[in-house]
Amino acid sequence: MLPPLAGLYHLATMSLARFWLPAALFLAACGGTRSGEDGARLEPEKEKLIDALTLFVEAVQGDRFDKALGYLAPGERAKMLEGNPALPTPMQRRLKALRLSTLASKPGVHLEKGKLEGIYPWLPNLEHTPAPAPGDIPPPLP
Repeated sequence: MLPPLAGLYHLATMSLARFWLPAALFLAACGGTRSGEDGARLEPEKEKLIDALTLFVEAVQGDRFDKALGYLAPGERAKMLEGNPALPTPMQRRLKALRLSTLASKPGVHLEKGKLEGIYPWLPNLEHTPAPAPGDIPPPLP
């Protein structure tokens, strides 16, 4: 059995690893092309996009939605606010379900004057529940 302080340390490191490990693996998997003497792995525009997406996803995962909305282009922000002064709870859940690797690979997600654009169409639909398969429906009771 772990001493109490060791348990807290383990819990803290595991919660940090849940975000940073997948982010590091994604960046390593992106690869890119090496060009020139500088040894850059990604094209500068792709690197800026990934940096902005990382900051956006990190703010969302930390429940700092105002900060996350600050990374979005005005039109994108307006779509997510849906006319409300604050981000609605269903939209918060949809944003929390987003993954950095998903956004970085989707067409249409780009930077427009330093702000993220094209994220809204890729938000998961969490309200949709699929209908049960015909074989999963139990027969009526006698």
